[in-house]
Amino acid sequence: MSDEYSAYQYAGRDYKHSVIHHAHKFVEGNVHVNNIESFWALVKRAWFGTHHHYSNKRKPLFLAESCWKYNHSDYEAPFDAFVDGIVTRL
Repeated sequence: MSDEYSAYQYAGRDYKHSVIHHAHKFVEGNVHVNNIESFWALVKRAWFGTHHHYSNKRKPLFLAESCWKYNHSDYEAPFDAFVDGIVTRL
């Protein structure tokens, strides 16, 4: 799912792609972009609040950290889950 930004028009070639046109509405059935907008808000808060700057070299690591936090936001003890994930991969 995406908004109408033209760069996303090619996503439909490789993925099932639905578009929501914000000029007309924000939700159509189960098509919306609330989740991705929430994710980018998390990334921006980390940028301005914690990290203050991402170097291009380290940017993938900061984004991976944000992905992990977003995907594990419902854990009661996220640090424990993080350590468990590391230990099980050793």
